[in-house]
Amino acid sequence: MKKTLLSVATVTALTGIASHNISAADYTVENGDTLWGLANENGTSVSSLKEVNGLSSDLIFPGDVIELGGESNEAPAEEETAKENDGTYVIEPGDTLYEIGQKFGVDYNQIMEWNNLSSDMIFAGKTLIVSADAAPAAASVEEAPQTEEAPAAEEAPQAEEETEDQNTAQAAEVQEAPAVVEEDNSADEQAAEQQAAEQQAAEQRAAEQERIEQREAEQAEAEQEKQEAQAAAPQQTSNVSGGNAVSVAQSVAAGKSYVYGGNSASAVDCSALTQQFMQAYKGKTIPRTAAAQKAAGTPTSNPQPGDLVFFNGGSHVGIYIGNGQMIDALNPSEGVGERSVSYVHGSVDGYYTY
Repeated sequence: MKKTLLSVATVTALTGIASHNISAADYTVENGDTLWGLANENGTSVSSLKEVNGLSSDLIFPGDVIELGGESNEAPAEEETAKENDGTYVIEPGDTLYEIGQKFGVDYNQIMEWNNLSSDMIFAGKTLIVSADAAPAAASVEEAPQTEEAPAAEEAPQAEEETEDQNTAQAAEVQEAPAVVEEDNSADEQAAEQQAAEQQAAEQRAAEQERIEQREAEQAEAEQEKQEAQAAAPQQTSNVSGGNAVSVAQSVAAGKSYVYGGNSASAVDCSALTQQFMQAYKGKTIPRTAAAQKAAGTPTSNPQPGDLVFFNGGSHVGIYIGNGQMIDALNPSEGVGERSVSYVHGSVDGYYTY
């Protein structure tokens, strides 16, 4: 589409057809397109394209459909060519130093040096040195507004348009600044989040290590108490030898208090009490934990005194003594004693014999 429009403009200029109007045509914006580039290629101006398409700024995006055409005056193109030939360039609305540098094949920093510019902000209508050959002759070019380059009568119609374009360019540059700040803030936030995540992971590892050490200490203590209980078991057996299940259970529980992980002559938990009872009552050594004792027993639907009763998935165990009663080590506040099987909260898993 661009090539066709350029061909028409070229033929018109060569044949001398006195027509300054270009038929309107729709064009889909592609990557890399700018209003300045499209205006230059299609023989029109940035302000004309903005007016025809109702644009408030010079920004266009790939996929936008814009109308090309409008009135075109060949005189500015001839004047621009003349300026280009002597190594200078008159800034058009929408131009940037980078784009001007690309157009003339020079680095925009060199253009700033030739023109004594302290920033990359430029304004439409000013003349820039764009060639090293023109630099000595035009060393006096300054950033001040151009006031004597053209008669006042010619500048007057464009004054309002140039002011609007300058304000638009300034507003666009001001709007770009927060984007840089946002990127910096985003990077800082990501770094802070990463640091917080690493600190949290370190704390979790430390907490897990502490839990492991605590479990190992509890296991060592439980093993020691188990050995003490096994050493005391023969004496308990001899004390209750020949007794029935109830009297043996009462004798084993007498004088003991509840201590989690305890397994001694004075302190027990639920499974330590049942382990000591089974050793004293039947001379059998059963596993240490309630869940393991449940797995080692034989389920029975007709429980007898001396059987064990388990609760809540093997998390608690007691010595059944008949008539819905049991002796167990329940917790620190309830202690070791006789109570109803239904007293324990939760569900009864069943009764097991050994």
